[in-house]
Amino acid sequence: MSTKGSGTISVFTLLEAFRRRMLLIIIPAVLLTVGFALYAYQLPNRYRAQALVAAENIAPNDYMRDVTPEALNIQEHLWTVREVLFSPEVLSGAAHEMNDYRDVKGPLPEAAVNALKSNVTVKVESEHTFHIIYEGKDPGEVMTVTNKLADLFVEHASAKHQEVVKDTQNVIDQQINDLKSKLAEQDEEVKKYKERSVTELPQALDSNMKMAETLQQRYDEITSKIADEQSKRTIVSRQIVDMENHGVENTPMITEKTPEDIKLDELRIQEKELSPRYTPQHPEILRIQRNIRDLEAAIANSPKKPRSEPTPSFQRFGELKSELQGIDQRIDSYRRDQSNLSAQIEKYRGRVAAAPQHEEFLKQQDHDYHVRESQLHDLLDKRLNTEISGNIQKSESGLAFAVAESASLPSSPFSPQRDRLILMGLCGGLGLGLAAAFLLEQNDTTFSNVEDFQSFTSFPAIGTIPTVPTRKNASPQQLIVTATDPDSVTAEQYRVLAMKVQQQCQVQNAKIVMLTSAAGSEGKSMTAVNLAQALASTEEGSVLLIDADMRKPRTHEYLGLRIFEGRGLYNLLQAGDGDYLKHTVKVRNFSVIPGTPGAGNPVAVLSSPKARSLFDKLRQDFKYIIVDAPPTLPVADSHLLAGLSDKVLFVVRARKTPRELFQHAVESFDAANLMGAVLNDVDYQRSRYAYAYQYYKKSA
Repeated sequence: MSTKGSGTISVFTLLEAFRRRMLLIIIPAVLLTVGFALYAYQLPNRYRAQALVAAENIAPNDYMRDVTPEALNIQEHLWTVREVLFSPEVLSGAAHEMNDYRDVKGPLPEAAVNALKSNVTVKVESEHTFHIIYEGKDPGEVMTVTNKLADLFVEHASAKHQEVVKDTQNVIDQQINDLKSKLAEQDEEVKKYKERSVTELPQALDSNMKMAETLQQRYDEITSKIADEQSKRTIVSRQIVDMENHGVENTPMITEKTPEDIKLDELRIQEKELSPRYTPQHPEILRIQRNIRDLEAAIANSPKKPRSEPTPSFQRFGELKSELQGIDQRIDSYRRDQSNLSAQIEKYRGRVAAAPQHEEFLKQQDHDYHVRESQLHDLLDKRLNTEISGNIQKSESGLAFAVAESASLPSSPFSPQRDRLILMGLCGGLGLGLAAAFLLEQNDTTFSNVEDFQSFTSFPAIGTIPTVPTRKNASPQQLIVTATDPDSVTAEQYRVLAMKVQQQCQVQNAKIVMLTSAAGSEGKSMTAVNLAQALASTEEGSVLLIDADMRKPRTHEYLGLRIFEGRGLYNLLQAGDGDYLKHTVKVRNFSVIPGTPGAGNPVAVLSSPKARSLFDKLRQDFKYIIVDAPPTLPVADSHLLAGLSDKVLFVVRARKTPRELFQHAVESFDAANLMGAVLNDVDYQRSRYAYAYQYYKKSA
């Protein structure tokens, strides 16, 4: 059995998952919606009132029109508005209008003023107007306090203007002095930086690169010289080794050549000259070789006259050693020069590499310097404008405020926004439910339909059985739809399964088909009974159903049979007489050998020769034998029954059997013995093929 990759997710798959997880999605949504609704309706009502305040430039004298613009933007004066509005005098005066402090004489507690301040906001409406907004629990109090805040603001704004202008001038002067100080510090810092990194600055980049190239050329020249010297050293060393191998250091004495030595040399020369022209067996070659051997023997037996003078070879050996020593000294000198050059090259290359960093730093410093210069010019302009504004105010010209629209009584609460809170609860609940459904779907490895099954494995699905519609507390007999509801879609699918089983059995000359499953509660016994009933409708009197589950037999429940003491498969196998008729019950148009509840050791009787003998006899007497075997993984009975059967048919329950469990169960059987799988309890009513079955039901 081979597994395949999972299929793509379609819209229909998502809708099917949503339908199956509907309760998981709806319950959190309902709970959170109800919770948010309860919370929303427990919150107290809060009311909001707002007063509109307008500002305008009082027309200055004609000689000031060029320096005082007539356009006004309240956003630029917002910090002044907040300072006046949130001053202790304005807040304290407005707090006396609150119901709790209306009769209080003198200063109010700081907590009361802070509580009022936390509920007051300013909202800019346009370039000339802004709203003073106050929130509270009582609509009348909210309106009164808001109007009082607006009146007090207008009253204190005029007196505050001169003070604000003066404070503004002081702040601007301080900022101007700070900027001048920072500009001087930055200028000094850049100057020191350039002095400290003068050799690495971008201005020195070309000279550093040229110097690095020059040093690299010198380095390469020395490298070439070292290579030449090393080549010479190799040649001299090889000559010295060759001379040492020839024993030039051992007794450097010269021996005088005798006439025999001279004659021997001449013969050897003649032999070398004649060898290319004649073969080794030529008489002349043989004669010369014989004379050479005679002379070598005579010379070996005659004494040599030594002379104590060094040989030319020994003299050459000494010269080569002196030359080798000189080469080593030159190589060491070159390498010291090379090391120094390498350090200098790295130094200049480091300067070249550092140039972009210094350039970037200087650019940033230059940019910061220009930014601060621009800020300084802006501050100088603001300083001039504040002086002009102060002069205008002194000449009874400047900015004026007035209440353009008083606060009215709130008709409805501003908060809580209960509809929004309830919607948030609904959205949160749906999100939580969808997340939980997604996690469950991701961890769900069962098969929803035959497409899921075929996308997971190449194991053939020879049957797809729809869900059997039953009422609550229905008896097991009603699940045998091939008998109770033969015109149903489910019964028709059982007949299709029976036809496929017949075809495969005829092709492979098989008679005994064992039904098993990976685990329990997968509809194995129900499928076995319906399959036997469907086969019997075409093969009357020659179909046998064996309940081989001797641990938890269920066939008798589906068929409405009573099990008698001493009758059943276990008793039949223990008897060993092969007389199955005493244990066989005739039901409708097929025979049944029921199971034996509470049996002894099923493994022992199934592995005995009596079991194989019985199954061989049944194979001769019946055309088709359906064996309802126990689940595969919990017990070993199914493996023994598979050896007694011709084919094995697996029952897989949709939305229940995990894929890994099914794969593990199938892999424990011989692949040649496996017929296929039956996907049971498939919900076709909500599948993409439902229309075909609905058409069949209408046409039936």
